[in-house]
Amino acid sequence: MTDKVLVLGGSYFVGRKLVEFLAERGYAVTVLNRGTRPLSVAGVQQICCDRNDGEGMKAALLGKAFDYVIDVSWQDVFWVEKLCAALSFETVKKLVFISSSAVYDVERLQIPFTETDALGENKYWTFYGKGKIDAEKYYSEFLKDKQTELVIVRPPYIYGEYNYAQRESLIFRQLMEDKPVVIPASNPKLQFIYTEDLAAIVECLFNTETGKESVFNVGNRDAVTSREWVRACARVTGKIPEILEVNYAELGKNVRDFYPFFDYDNVLEVSKINEIVSIETTFEEGLKKAFAWFWENRESIVFKANVDKNLYEMIAALSV
Repeated sequence: MTDKVLVLGGSYFVGRKLVEFLAERGYAVTVLNRGTRPLSVAGVQQICCDRNDGEGMKAALLGKAFDYVIDVSWQDVFWVEKLCAALSFETVKKLVFISSSAVYDVERLQIPFTETDALGENKYWTFYGKGKIDAEKYYSEFLKDKQTELVIVRPPYIYGEYNYAQRESLIFRQLMEDKPVVIPASNPKLQFIYTEDLAAIVECLFNTETGKESVFNVGNRDAVTSREWVRACARVTGKIPEILEVNYAELGKNVRDFYPFFDYDNVLEVSKINEIVSIETTFEEGLKKAFAWFWENRESIVFKANVDKNLYEMIAALSV
């Protein structure tokens, strides 16, 4: 019998890749989202519902049964509460919550962060990280007396196709327009995971004995510096990068005013997941696919005006 999977989210970035990956492997996939983006994945069912609408969620999920649930589209803990109140968990073997490395209390920890390290809101991710922590705790408490197993997956930075955020796309654009790429002078370490690798890990965890509740950091085995990341992006574009390192505080700027990552070493210990599944797409292969998608969709990616303004000002200041 075909396993049925409910994906909360599914038309955007990580969720879209999960849906495609699972559908291609024969799962019966249903997506629940607001329906604001077109969903054109063959054989995939769609439920259009706003997760803020508790009664609407109950009506949308009434009488529906799933073997696995993946929550990708978390916004705040109230979304988790409404899902738990609306969905019957009688048939659900596992719920996979896509959390984040943002849950770690990085100012009190040393890299690499491990699954057993302290969680806490930090100055980089603020309410986003705190919300992920709250969601993890709610799922843990809600499911502890049910047969459904909870799997929490904590990725670092994610890259790949369908990424409308200004991360690798910002680097690609600067390179293709023969403009400098500006990075923090601290050259922070970054750890990534390719979207399809994340999808493959999730499917593997469906079919692995993980226990009643489990937590897995996921990501590439090795981190890279910001400079190394820009150079990897440049290799797939065929461009020679001009990289400018800047002490942005001296210019009265914040790092996110011009750069797509926070200025701290975001590195996870991933040996636990590697004992179960060893999947890692090389940067060359992953970025090649990400760049192809970017180039085809570049007109639909909206870059923030303030980022462009800050980049222009900083490049001008550094060129004096």
